[in-house]
Formats: sequence, C-alpha cells, structure tokens
Amino acid sequence: MYSRRRFLTAGTALMGFAVFKPSLSWGRIPSESSDAAIFIKLSVLLTNGKKMSPVIALRALNCLQEEDPYFLEKMQLLANALRTENILSADELNHHLIMTGATGDTAKKIISAWYLGYTGTPVSLRASDNTRFVSYTDAFAYAPTLDATVIPTYSRGKTNYWALPPITLNSD
Repeated sequence: MYSRRRFLTAGTALMGFAVFKPSLSWGRIPSESSDAAIFIKLSVLLTNGKKMSPVIALRALNCLQEEDPYFLEKMQLLANALRTENILSADELNHHLIMTGATGDTAKKIISAWYLGYTGTPVSLRASDNTRFVSYTDAFAYAPTLDATVIPTYSRGKTNYWALPPITLNSD
C-alpha cells in the first residue's frame, strides 16, 4: 500500500536524480554541434523562422526520439539533404524532392510537433497510444487565431462564462 509520505519521498528522489543527472534534464543548454542544436536549426528553418523555446525544443526532440529510436539518424539525413540542396527557407521545400520519402516524413514530424504540441498519433477511445505531450501554450497552431481562440488550457472568465454568447469578439 502506498502512502502519501512514500509517494512524496519517491517523487523527491526522482526529481533530485533528474537535477543531478543532466543528461535526463530538458533544461540544459545544447552545444552548437549537438543533436539538440541541429534540431533547433531544423525547426527554425522548417517553421519559417518562428521563435521557439530551447526547453520546448528539447522536449520535442526527446518525444520524437521516444517515438522513433532512429529519429536522430533520420534528422541527420534531413539536415544533410537541406545543406546539400542549399535550402534556406521552408518555402523552397514546396514540391521539392526532399519532401518525399524518409526525409519528408522526418520534416513533417518536426513540423507537427511544433504546430500540434504533441508527437505521435492519437487514437480515439483507447487507453493508450503513442502520443507524447510537448506543449499546449507554445503550439504554433493557436497563433493565427489567438485574438479569437482561447488556448485550451486557459479559461477566459468565471465559472460558466460561456453560457451567454458574447456581444462581440472584442468584449469577450
């Protein structure tokens, strides 16, 4: 039987282990030649220069690696292909051969992680699937309609504020 004290002790021990074992921490700063730095450069290119948090980038990279054990090799292939073809913006990738096959799938997975805020494929009505959380608040999908759409994790008003429709979008 687990007690509250045992739960807190185990949680504290795990957190302490993560703090003192930097390779498990998402908060570390990547070196210029590391996989994390390559992932961030690819992410900036593939999202057309959007600003992104290094912490969220490390979380996305970690989730993509958990989903696919060969992701780092595929990411290197994509980075090499982009360098070889001298592609400097996402617009140049439209109808390009890089977007076919494994390199295209890797690019789409990176873009999906940033725009959707998760990796993997959710399966409805299932207790488990391969989705992994990256971020709600930093998902790029909400940016275009931020003036009219609420990020799902935030409430705009008091309890039952949605019961009465707003007069205008500006007053909501």
